[in-house]
Amino acid sequence: MLKAKNIIFDLGGVVLDIDYKLTLNEFNRLGININDYSILTGKNEIFNQFDCGLVSPSEFRKQICGLFNISVDAETFDLAWNKLLLEWDFERLKFIERLRDNYKIFLLSNTNAIHFEHYNKELAKKTGKELKDYFDKLYLSFELGMRKPQPEIFQRVLDENRIDPKETLFIDDTLEHIAAAKKLGINAIHLNGGNIVNPLKDTLTKILN
Repeated sequence: MLKAKNIIFDLGGVVLDIDYKLTLNEFNRLGININDYSILTGKNEIFNQFDCGLVSPSEFRKQICGLFNISVDAETFDLAWNKLLLEWDFERLKFIERLRDNYKIFLLSNTNAIHFEHYNKELAKKTGKELKDYFDKLYLSFELGMRKPQPEIFQRVLDENRIDPKETLFIDDTLEHIAAAKKLGINAIHLNGGNIVNPLKDTLTKILN
């Protein structure tokens, strides 16, 4: 059993289920022909810059459409871009809320302004709460100007909250992020395949009890 005092959660694939294929399908339908979902991650420099808040949503749309020589209005583009975000699991959110009785809880996410506006609005619409209400603090890449696996983003969470990495558990579905956290002495758990394959609640319950 891990004697943790703090838990840092990834968002996509851990707290909120995602399916990249849905966005790939919608993009292809619009003429944005991307066949590898990794292009929708930090492995692609345009997406990387957008995740880090270095380009605005309008500039991001313009760059992507320009690459494929198409014209798509902002609403249509955003509908396709947000398609990968699945429905909130309220039981999972309640589980995280209960964890706050015994742990400091943080969110550390590589995310962008378009996605954040969408999933936060959907959450507020259905629960009356925003994402920040479920955690002690949110750390979002597009607000910080950096993203996982940069060590600086993990160190920011540790330093600002004066928490010991040895007393901290980090949960993510990306091995590269897990490796980066471990280098700083953080206990890191790879949720292989994300919550859909390895349910977050079951995984955490085994580790913490």
